[in-house]
Formats: sequence, C-alpha cells, structure tokens
Amino acid sequence: MIKLIVVEKTKEQFIKLGINEYLKRLQRFTKLEYIEVNHFNNLKLDNQFLIVLDIKGINYSSEELALFLNKNINNNLTFIIGDEDGIQEKLKKKASLLLSLSRMTFTHEFARLIFLEQLYRAITINKGMKYHK
Repeated sequence: MIKLIVVEKTKEQFIKLGINEYLKRLQRFTKLEYIEVNHFNNLKLDNQFLIVLDIKGINYSSEELALFLNKNINNNLTFIIGDEDGIQEKLKKKASLLLSLSRMTFTHEFARLIFLEQLYRAITINKGMKYHK
C-alpha cells in the first residue's frame, strides 16, 4: 500500500489532469491513496514507512527508486509533499527517509505530478515494461 499525502488541493487544472492520469495508470499496479489535507498537524502516521520529499534529501535515479520500492514492497509506504512553506522539522525527524526529486526547485503542485510520474516509472521498471526507455 502506498499513500501520497499533500497539503492543499491542486489548483492548476493542467496539473490536476496530469495527476489524475498518473493516479489512473498506477491503479493497475498498486493500491495507492492520494490524500489532500489542509495541514499536517493531526496526521496519524503510526506504523508507516514515512518518506518526506525535501530538497535536502537523497537523490535517487529512476532505477534506484524502483529498487527502493522493490525492497520495501511489504511496508506501508507514506510519501509526503509539503506546500510552498515546506515541511515542519518535527515531521522530517519522524521520516524514515528524506527524498529529493531534484536539486532544482519546483512548485509544490509540479512536485506532485513529477513524483507520481516517477513512481509510475519505477513501478514499470520493476514490471519490466518498456515505458522507462
């Protein structure tokens, strides 16, 4: 089971379309919950393998992300993407992993779409599909 928790609803329509497309594609391969919250204050994150997306985190290639997913397939993976204010330090400290999409800065809405595409790419790598090439 994979959860992606994000702060605030996606406002840009073209990004919403992309997010919905990748959510639809991912449903073929895994159980995925996409959750929009107003804030992280009251989140129940017990028994979760928590991965926070943060610019200071580890940079994985697509293949390395695929390996990470494969190794942790039996964990309840919860990925968190913050808003324009980022993620509180206390939440980062709870994380099992800080993961960076890039050293470049993206809007939080673009980060959602980019992450979902990379998640899809990693899963198709693990399935031996041609999408990655």
